[in-house]
Amino acid sequence: MQYTVSGETENKIHIDSDGSLFLNDSLDWETRNVHNIQISVQDENSVTVEGPVNIKIIVLDINDNKPIFNQSIYNGVVRQHSRPGRPFMRVFATDKDDPNTPNAKLNYSILTQIPELHQVNLFQIDSETGEISSTPDGARQLDPSKHKHYVLFITVKDLEGLSVNSLSDNAKVQIEVKENLWQPPGPVTIKENSTEPHPVFITQVRWNEPGAIYELGKKERNSKFPFMIDRDGKIYVTDPLDSEESERYVLVVFAKGKNNENLEQPLEILILVEDINDNPPVCVQDVTTFEVQENEKIGNQIGILQATDMDRKKENSFLKYELLDQEPDQPNARMFMIDPYSANIQISSDNFQKKIVSEYKLNVRVSDMDGEPTGFSTNCSVTIKVIDINNKIPVFDKLQYPPLNISEDAAIGTLVYKICATDADDPGTGSWKIIYKVAEGDPAGMFIVDTDEETNEGYVKINKHLNFEKVSLYHLRIDARNPEPLVFGINYNSSSSTYLAIGVNNVNEAPEFDSSFYHKAVLENITVGSVILRVHAIDPEGSLVRYRLEDDKFDWLTIDPNTGEITTQAYLDREVTSLYTIHVLATDTTDLVSSVYVSISLEDVNDNPPSLDVRNNPHIFCYPLQQKHHVRIKATDKDLSQNGPPFQFSIQQQHLNDWEISVVDGRPILDFSGSGVYMRIRIGKQANDKEEKILPKQAKRRKEYSKQKY
Repeated sequence: MQYTVSGETENKIHIDSDGSLFLNDSLDWETRNVHNIQISVQDENSVTVEGPVNIKIIVLDINDNKPIFNQSIYNGVVRQHSRPGRPFMRVFATDKDDPNTPNAKLNYSILTQIPELHQVNLFQIDSETGEISSTPDGARQLDPSKHKHYVLFITVKDLEGLSVNSLSDNAKVQIEVKENLWQPPGPVTIKENSTEPHPVFITQVRWNEPGAIYELGKKERNSKFPFMIDRDGKIYVTDPLDSEESERYVLVVFAKGKNNENLEQPLEILILVEDINDNPPVCVQDVTTFEVQENEKIGNQIGILQATDMDRKKENSFLKYELLDQEPDQPNARMFMIDPYSANIQISSDNFQKKIVSEYKLNVRVSDMDGEPTGFSTNCSVTIKVIDINNKIPVFDKLQYPPLNISEDAAIGTLVYKICATDADDPGTGSWKIIYKVAEGDPAGMFIVDTDEETNEGYVKINKHLNFEKVSLYHLRIDARNPEPLVFGINYNSSSSTYLAIGVNNVNEAPEFDSSFYHKAVLENITVGSVILRVHAIDPEGSLVRYRLEDDKFDWLTIDPNTGEITTQAYLDREVTSLYTIHVLATDTTDLVSSVYVSISLEDVNDNPPSLDVRNNPHIFCYPLQQKHHVRIKATDKDLSQNGPPFQFSIQQQHLNDWEISVVDGRPILDFSGSGVYMRIRIGKQANDKEEKILPKQAKRRKEYSKQKY
C-alpha cells in the first residue's frame, strides 16, 4: 500500500509512506493562502483502493512583508493660511500581508521637518490615511515671503506602529508654500442711483485652483439682494442701489467642490452704498404754528422749525434756513428772525398788538448742502399767532374734593377722579391751557393727572401699583398752571390749587419673596443634611407663611416648612446634572400661593475613578504563546478636566515579570511576554485611582500559528 498526494501542492507538500504530510519548503500566504489537495491510497499494482480524500490547508500570514510607498518622493503645494487639518496632499503605501490582520494595518508619521523653524511643527499627517495638512501653527506661520520650501521625511509602519518589531518604509515629501488666493477683497463702495447699464462689475474672488464652483449668499436679512457671481468669481451688482434703503450689504462668497462641499471657509465682502444728494429737505408739518404774547421782549424764543433730509451723508443733509418774507409785511418792521442753522425763531421787534395783527405768516426756505446752488431747497410755512398776555390764573371749581377709596389691586391707568379748573384767557391759547400737577402728598408718584386739551378737565389716574400695607391714605394737593408765563405782577394763589383725599382698600394678597430668583453654587460632595440656602417670603397681611418644594425630580432636597431652609437629603451628583433647578412655593393661611425659582450649581470634585479602555476589545485580548504582545491602553474619567488626566499607569508587584507599560509616541502601551493569565493595572489621577483586571485569552497551540487577530 502506498499514499499519493495531488492537487495544489506546488511541489512543497509531500506524504510519507506512513501517511504523514510534510513540507519540504515553506508556504507563502502572499502566493496562495489556501491549498486544496487530494490524498489517495493505492495497492502494489497502483490501483486506487481508497480516496481521493479532499484536504484544505489554510496558510496563516506572518509579518514578512514591509510596507512600500508608491513613490519615493512626493511633491505638494500648500496655500498660506490654509485651514488647519484640511488635507492638501496624501502619501500612500501598500503592504502585501493579510489586510485583515495588523500585519497590513499601516501607521503614518512625520519623522522630521526641514527646516524646523522655532521648534514648531507646521505640518501634520493622518496616521491612518496618510493625508498631510497644516497644523494650527502652520496655518498662522506659513508664509511664502519668509520661507517657501519645506521637506518632510515620512515613515510608514505596519502593526499599526505599536510594536518595536514593526516593519517600515520611508518617503520624502517636498512642499511648496504658495500665496493663498482665497482672500476677501477690501470694502467696495458703490454710488447710489447709478445710471450705468446693469449688471455692473464691482469685484472678484479667486480660488487657489481651477474648477471651483462659486456661490453667493447674504449675511443680513435685506429684502433686496441685487448681486450675482459668475463662474470666474466675478461679482456684479444687478440693479441701482439706494443708500436710504440700505447703506451697506455683506456678501458671503462660497467656493465649492464637485460634490458641493465647501473648499474653505466662506469670504465676507462689505459693500458700502455711497450717498448722493438725491433727496430735498422736507418740512415736518405742512404748517408749523407758534404763539407770541403781546408783551414778548426782543430776543425771546418763539420755537424751532422742524425739517428733515433723507440723505445719509452729512454734507447732503445739513440744512440751512432763511426767512424769505413775512405776511403782513410791515415797512421797516421785520417782526421775526431765524437762526440759519439751528432754525430757532426769535422776536426781532416788540411792537405786537393783537387788535391790529392777530396772526403772522412766515415763508422760510430750507436748503441742503449749506445752500449751494447744486443742492435742493424747500419752502416751509410758519404761522405765529399773537395772543393776549397771560394775566389770568386757573381757578378750581372746588378747593377740596370729596374723599374716595380705591382697591389696592386697581390697574395702572385706572381713572380715580375727574377735577376741573377754568382760565379766563383766550381759549385755545397757551395762556388758557392748563397743566395739572400733584404738588404734595405723593412723593412716590403713585398718581398722575392728565389734561383734556379740549375742555381743560383733569383726570386723576393711578401711575404705579398701590400697596395698602405701605400707604393706606393719600392727601393730595393738585396745582393748576399755564404753559405760558404770567405777566409781571400776576401770581398763582390758593385758587389754583385743590385737595383730594384717596383711601386705599386692603386686598388679601399672596406672600411675596424677598428675591425674584435664588441661586447658590455648592460642591457636589456636600454632606447630606447641609443647609444650602434659605428663601424668605412675607405675607402682606402678616399671616403665617409655609414653604414646600416642587420639581425636586431626584429627591435630593428638603425644605423646612417654617424657616424656608433648603437642605440636602441625599448625595448630589454633578455627573447627573450640573445645574439643579426647583420651585419653592410659599402659602399663607388663606391658601394663596406664590412661587420662585431656585437654581443650584454643582461644582465638580474628584469623585470618579478612571476606567480602563483597551482598544477594539476592552479588557480581553488574545495572544500567541511565546511571542511578545503589545496593546494600546487608555483611560477615561467622568469628572471635569481639572479632576481628570493626566493619568498614571502602574502594575502590581506580582505581575511585573510578565507585564510592563511603555510609552510610544506619548501613548501608554501594555506589553505581555509571560505565561500569566491575568493582571491588575492601577490607573492613578491626583487623589483618586482604580484597579482594572486584564484577562488575556490563550490561543490554541499550533505549529503554524503565527498571526494574532484583535
